[in-house]
Amino acid sequence: MKKYIIISLGCSKNLVDSEVFAFITESACYQQTEDPAQAELIIINTCGFILDAKEEAISTILEAAELKSTGKCKKMIVTGCFVKRYFEDIEKSFPEIDEIIQLKDFETYKKILNIKSDEGRKLLTLPHFAYLRISDGCNNHCSYCAIPSIRGELKSISLEKLLENAKSLVDRGVKEIVLTAQDTAQYGIDLYGRQMLPELLEKLNEIKDLEWIRILYLHPAHISTLLIDTISSLPKVCKYFEIPIQHINNDILKSMNRKVTKKQIIGSIESIRSKIPEAVIRTTLITGYPGETEENFEELLEFIKLVKFERLGAFTYSREQDTPAFDLAEQVLEEVAEQRKDMIMALQQEISEEFLAGLVGKRIKVIIDKESTLEDYILEGRSYFDSPEIDGIVLITEGKAEPGDIVVVEITDSWEYDLIGKIV
Repeated sequence: MKKYIIISLGCSKNLVDSEVFAFITESACYQQTEDPAQAELIIINTCGFILDAKEEAISTILEAAELKSTGKCKKMIVTGCFVKRYFEDIEKSFPEIDEIIQLKDFETYKKILNIKSDEGRKLLTLPHFAYLRISDGCNNHCSYCAIPSIRGELKSISLEKLLENAKSLVDRGVKEIVLTAQDTAQYGIDLYGRQMLPELLEKLNEIKDLEWIRILYLHPAHISTLLIDTISSLPKVCKYFEIPIQHINNDILKSMNRKVTKKQIIGSIESIRSKIPEAVIRTTLITGYPGETEENFEELLEFIKLVKFERLGAFTYSREQDTPAFDLAEQVLEEVAEQRKDMIMALQQEISEEFLAGLVGKRIKVIIDKESTLEDYILEGRSYFDSPEIDGIVLITEGKAEPGDIVVVEITDSWEYDLIGKIV
C-alpha cells in the first residue's frame, strides 16, 4: 500500500483540518507513516500567522523538496494558512510543489486523488482526546492579527452538528474533548444572536462516557458571568481558563483593539477565582508591541506578580503585513522585545514553581496519556490544568493504569512546570 505523511504545523484549529485531509487520503488507499523518507505522498498543512510560523513552513517545504529528489516521495501537496496568505509567491518560489490547495479546500483535494469520500476525520491526537472546533474565523480584528484576513469572519458550527460530532468522538473512545476556535466565548453569536458556549457546555456535559471538557481561547472581552457560573456548575468541564490577555496597559490594549480594559480583565479574574477556588488560569502575552514603553512593561510585570497566573506563555510581537499595527510608529527593537519576554518567563518560572510546590501531598485527578520514556517513571499524564501539548505533565512513579484512564494521583514532588506522583 502507498504511504503518506501529513505534517501539520501551527495550532489545534489547523490540526482539525489536517485530520480531514488525512481521512480523505486514507480513503484513497494510502497508509500513514511517521517517517517522511518512506512517504510517497507528503502533505504539508501550513501556518502563516506570524514570522516564526512562516519560516517553519518554508523550511518544511524545503525539507520535503529534498526528499522528492532523494527519497520515495513522488508528490508534495501544500495547503493551510501560509498558502492562503502567499499563494502566488509560493507558486513561483517552490516549483517542487505538485499541488497547492487553498485553505480547507477538501473538494479539490478529493479531485486530485480522484476519489469520492464521505465527511470524516482521522484523529491525529492520542486516541483518548480530540479537538472539537466550534467555529472558524474571527470578528475581533485585533490590530496585530492577520487571522480575519486568512480565515474570514466568525462562522459557528451549529449546536446540533457539534453534539453529533462530540458523540461520534466519544463512541470512538475519546474521553477528553478540547473545544477550540479563534474565540470560543463568541461561539454562536452569528447563528443564534447570542453567546451559546454555556448552552453547548451543558449539552456536552450530558454525554455519557465523556469525562473531561476543556475550553481554549476565551477572549477576555467576552467572558460573561453566565459563562463563569456555567463552568462552575458542570462537573465534566475542567476548571481551566485559557484567557489570552496579551497586555494589561490600557493604552496598549486600545492600540491592539482588544476591546477590553485593565479593570475588566482584573474583574473577570477576581470573579473566576472567587466563584471557583480551584480554577487555574492560563494566559498569553505579547512583548514589544509598537509603542510599548519601559513603564508599560513594568506595569505588565507588576500585574503578573500580583495575579500569579498558574500557566503563562509570552511571545514577541511579530510585525505582519496587512494588519493595522504594521504601520504604527514607535516599533520596538527586536532585542528589547526578546529581553522583555525573557524577563516575563523568568518571573513565570518562579510563580509556576511556587504553585506546583503547593500541590505536593495533595491528590488530583490525572488523565494518563502514555507510558513514560524517562528513567524512574512508568507513566505520563496530565492534570485538569494541563492542556495537551501546551502545559506541563504529571510523571507517575507507582501504580497501574492504561492510556485514557483518569486516576487519582498523590503528588510527591514538583519541578518548575511538571508534577511527580503515584496512583492511589
